[in-house]
Amino acid sequence: MKKRLTVLAALLTCSTLMGSVHVYAEENEKNVVETAYGKVQGINSTDEGYEDVVQFKGVPYAAPPVGDLRWKAPVDHEKWDDILVCDTNREMPMQELGFVEPSGTDFHNNTAPEMSEDCLYLNISTTEENLTSDEKKPVYVWFHGGGLTVGHTYSAEGNLDAFAENDVIAVSVEQRLGVFGYLSLPQLSEEQGQSGNYGLMDQIKALEWIKENIANFGGDPENITVGGQSGGTMKAMSMIASPQMDVDVDKLILESGLKYVGAFQSQEDAEKNGTAYLEDLGLSADISMEELRAMDGEELLKSASEHYPGSMNQDDLYIAYPSIQEAINEGVFDDVSILSGTNMGEAKYLATATADDFYAEYKEQLGDLYDKYDFENLLKITDKTAMVTSRQLGTLGFGTQDSRNLMVNRLYGKLMAERTDGKAKNYTYLFSQITPESITEIGTDRSAAEQWAWHSSEQFYTFNSMRDGVPASRNWRDWDYELAEKMNQYWVNFITNGDPNGEGLAQWPEADENMGYIDFGAGITVHSEPLAPLEELMGEFTQQYFQFPTQEQE
Repeated sequence: MKKRLTVLAALLTCSTLMGSVHVYAEENEKNVVETAYGKVQGINSTDEGYEDVVQFKGVPYAAPPVGDLRWKAPVDHEKWDDILVCDTNREMPMQELGFVEPSGTDFHNNTAPEMSEDCLYLNISTTEENLTSDEKKPVYVWFHGGGLTVGHTYSAEGNLDAFAENDVIAVSVEQRLGVFGYLSLPQLSEEQGQSGNYGLMDQIKALEWIKENIANFGGDPENITVGGQSGGTMKAMSMIASPQMDVDVDKLILESGLKYVGAFQSQEDAEKNGTAYLEDLGLSADISMEELRAMDGEELLKSASEHYPGSMNQDDLYIAYPSIQEAINEGVFDDVSILSGTNMGEAKYLATATADDFYAEYKEQLGDLYDKYDFENLLKITDKTAMVTSRQLGTLGFGTQDSRNLMVNRLYGKLMAERTDGKAKNYTYLFSQITPESITEIGTDRSAAEQWAWHSSEQFYTFNSMRDGVPASRNWRDWDYELAEKMNQYWVNFITNGDPNGEGLAQWPEADENMGYIDFGAGITVHSEPLAPLEELMGEFTQQYFQFPTQEQE
């Protein structure tokens, strides 16, 4: 057996986390792909039913952002001469682990991967057939959730195999997070002209790498869809809005909602926050960058600090608008079709214990709209139904968290249909399926009510990631498997041609003048009829609260 593969520098290999050995692959060049930087070798999936899927784990798309490259824009990786074996998950980006979903939800790792600043890697799933086919397939690039501070690409919910099996070349991307991805300081701005947004720079660099290399994996570089869940939606929309983004993307998938407002910090505020964070670490505000870059990475992690960096800022280079809303108003997304939606159990809502509390709270929130729509007669509730009804309404249209308010997604579709004359297609969904699980077994403190389509639970279905008995805390039912197959196919169709509809699927209406949507729950329910009075009220409230422009304003 030939010596273990080493690529030019100690930190530039596809490292092992589980003891597998990386060797030269000259004797067996199966699943070997040429990139602009050297050859990489993938492995066939070991999951039952996906044996033809070829996974490339931990493919470097930029040089490790360590040492002198800490808090700098990503640069090209050095080229390598030998075959780089990419058969093992890389370490995840540096972060505090407390916020990460319990490891019991993970299909492929019993524990979260180790951490490293050397994190600029991506994972690609394709098939043996597509590696050799002349017909290039659509590409789906996925960004994980966790805000801009935590998360990684190896959770169970984000398994790429089902997309690959359905002729989509699927890619997930690691990028810098938290203090390593979004620290802004006067010292850094003096050095670089601006500072912060390093995680966003990584995303753009990854898309450039994909554009350059994905054809060799069977992908069509002219048909790229970008998707994300929760914090991943902010990553996706911010990247599309960036003046530095020169890769054409005309389709977005935004799970846990469309970031309609999405305000950015000013550069000045970001620098003040970064300086305050240094002080929270017990460091001098004017510490040199040489000293900061020499510090051990773990010494820089203190996510309990209220100043912990985790926001993008308007640096006028990578972020040119004060908010996503302003970018939308300026027409940045006029050519982008969007599939977006939210889960029933994740929106902000008014906590109302009794019927009297319910009506009092909504009278205060709705203002003049309360009497205009005769709210007390429009919606009848009891003490028993007050809380659950309020929770539903928070998701359907009275929530003040824009990304998880279904009506925001519906209104956006109507707005874009009007202003683009239907050029930008929009499809929105409500996910209301309750996942079977034992909360105590997976170590969370979610209440029974919070189990109702909780935040991120749709990913098991959109990725069709279910496996019998994995994790043991979820006993998947026949409908769960069927729903996952259908949802994944909707997603595949949209990625392929911008329309989720296809043979054997209920017709998903566009979110246009009727603001249609589809509900994935105990069944699949299509909503395309004219708005009911309660929906009209929710629409008017949402339009006012989030300052949607009217057609006259357009």
